Amino acid sequence: MRFSDCQKAEKLAEERAKEGRNTDATNLFSRAGDCWKRWESFAKAARSYERAYEHAMLCQEYTRAAELVMEAGETWIKQGEFEKFEIDCQIASEAYVLATEAERDPALFVEGAFCAIQGGDLEMAKQLIHAASETTRGQQMERINLALMLSEYDFGDADRYIDGAVVRVLDRDGIRRTRRAFSLVFAGFVRTSLESEAAVTLASLAESTGLDTHKLKELVERGIEEGIIPAFLDPETQELVVDADRFDVSSLARRKGPIMSRDLEDPGAWDVDLED
Repeated sequence: MRFSDCQKAEKLAEERAKEGRNTDATNLFSRAGDCWKRWESFAKAARSYERAYEHAMLCQEYTRAAELVMEAGETWIKQGEFEKFEIDCQIASEAYVLATEAERDPALFVEGAFCAIQGGDLEMAKQLIHAASETTRGQQMERINLALMLSEYDFGDADRYIDGAVVRVLDRDGIRRTRRAFSLVFAGFVRTSLESEAAVTLASLAESTGLDTHKLKELVERGIEEGIIPAFLDPETQELVVDADRFDVSSLARRKGPIMSRDLEDPGAWDVDLED
């Protein structure tokens, strides 16, 4: 699709939205999102997917709405908008609750739980995990167990459980989506660690996550390459350091703890209010 095709789809979507033709608006905003994403205009793509979500909700197509807003979140993360990613994940979890009621499919509780975990809303996640465990059977139990592990940030056991149990009950696409969710939750955990400390060692991450060093390094390097971990890895110290060009440094100014890396400016000035 040409760049002008993205603009045309978006303009037509706006027209259909004003006319109250919500199904058409959903499809057109989604198409515009796909088009903008191909052009790597990620902010425009994310906003288009969010508009598509809004009109899917108006159509009471709750599962599709959840999928669209998750697409928006994944697109925001390509832009380094981690907070917007988490908010969209939380919105998706709520949409899945409505989908569960509308479709009378308790398995959607599990989908909602994974979204809530990725969005950092662990209280919501645990409520949905409990609801799922009370109402579902069969292959969903493996996914419920995995969701519980991820909600407790038990990445070592979760990684082994995916390879040992989850792969036996899901198809290829389901396994791909599960591994992607695992990677995003892990990246969120690392980002939170960097917000509080600005730099962490692989050894400390291995201890806190339960992952073996080889697997941990693989996940970290992949996350850095994808941009979902805004940091760089010091090959000498094996220390993961905040990349100031890809992280909202203003959030670090609220930290009340030491900056660990010698590579950052004035590493001892942790008790200075940087906003003065």
